[in-house]
Amino acid sequence: MKRILFVLSFFISTLCAESPLHTKVLHTQVRVQTTKAGGSGTVIYSEKADEFFPTYIITCHHVIEDALRVEEKWDPLLGKPRKQEARQSVTVEFFNYGSTPHGKPPLTSGTVADIVTYDVDHDMALLRLRLSQQAKVAKLLPPGKVTEVIVGSPTVAVGCALLHDPVLTTGIITHLGDIIEYKDYWMSNAQIIYGNSGGGMFFVDGGEYFFIGLPSRIAITFGGQAITHMGYFSPITRVYDFFREQLFDFLIPGSTATEVSCKKARDEKKSLEERKLQ
Repeated sequence: MKRILFVLSFFISTLCAESPLHTKVLHTQVRVQTTKAGGSGTVIYSEKADEFFPTYIITCHHVIEDALRVEEKWDPLLGKPRKQEARQSVTVEFFNYGSTPHGKPPLTSGTVADIVTYDVDHDMALLRLRLSQQAKVAKLLPPGKVTEVIVGSPTVAVGCALLHDPVLTTGIITHLGDIIEYKDYWMSNAQIIYGNSGGGMFFVDGGEYFFIGLPSRIAITFGGQAITHMGYFSPITRVYDFFREQLFDFLIPGSTATEVSCKKARDEKKSLEERKLQ
C-alpha cells in the first residue's frame, strides 16, 4: 500500500510546475565536465557570504579525475625536486527550468568550478564556485534519520545519464550493506546508467526528498552489459565520513562548524604537514 501511495504522489507531484520533486531533486542537479570526461553533480550548499554565494557541489572522483595530475617541480625552499599536485578547473552546467517553454529542453549555463578536495577510495570529490544568485540545494538526510532508510524505502534517482539533461527515475531500496573494494554501498532499482555518476539518490519520506548518496556504480554482466536496475550508490554515511575526514564538517546537517572554521582547520593542518616535510 505504501508503495502504491508513493507512486500516486510521485505522478501527482509531476503535474505541479514547482513541486518539491522539482525544487529539491531535479533542480539541484548539474552536469560536470572536464576536457575528457563528464558526469553529474549535486548542489549541497549555497549560502551568501559578502556579495556572492559560495556554492558546493558533490560528485564522484572518477568524474573529475582526469583534471588532476601530479608533477615534479623544483622547490627552491627545499633545494630539491618535489612532487606537486596540479588541479585543472572543471566546467559545471546549471539548468534553467524557469525560463523554458513547456515541452522544450531546459536552458543551460556553464561556469568554472574549482576542485577543493577529493578521495579516491570513497570515489568522492567536492567542487566550489561563487555564484551571484543562490542555487537550489539538495536536502541531506540528517545523521539521526539514517536508520529510517530500509529495504523497500521509496527512492528517486537523478543525474545526467549519458550526459543528457537530468533524468528522473523512481524505485525502492533493494539492498543495504554491499561491500565493494572495502567500502559500503547501498543499492536501488531506480534505474541509472553511465553519466549518472555524481548525481543524487533521494529517499522519499512523507512528501520530503532527502539526499542519501551518490550513484557511482552499476552491476555488469560477464558480457559487459549494464544492469541498470542494480544501481549502487555511495550512501550518506560515507558522504559524512568524507566530509569529516576532509574537514568540511559544516556541510553535515546539525553541525556547529562553519565554512570559515573548517577552512581555518584545513589551513592549520596543511601548514603542519608542510613543516614536517622541511
